Amino acid sequence: MTEERMDNETVEEVELITITGEDGQEEYYAEDVTIEYAGKQFAVLVPYVEDEEAAATTSGDAIIARIDEEDGEPVYVSPTDEEFDAVVKIYDQIVAEDTVEE
Repeated sequence: MTEERMDNETVEEVELITITGEDGQEEYYAEDVTIEYAGKQFAVLVPYVEDEEAAATTSGDAIIARIDEEDGEPVYVSPTDEEFDAVVKIYDQIVAEDTVEE
């Protein structure tokens, strides 16, 4: 009798955010982390690629967006320069702390 072992895969549901670039092309992003600054919520959005092989060759940049609400739905908008700089600083601290813990 042959025994087969199957590992259970955990499938994580990811909410995708569609960003239309300057060239009109749609790109998909996922929230890496949300950060609160000055009473507002900001999201660090990272390019979303479904399969791991493609992810290794994708070189998209992360985006920082302020999360506003319109008609009860989140709307991702560009932050001001001041907001952007502050959120980048907070995000860098988070990444540094995660690196130290590992």
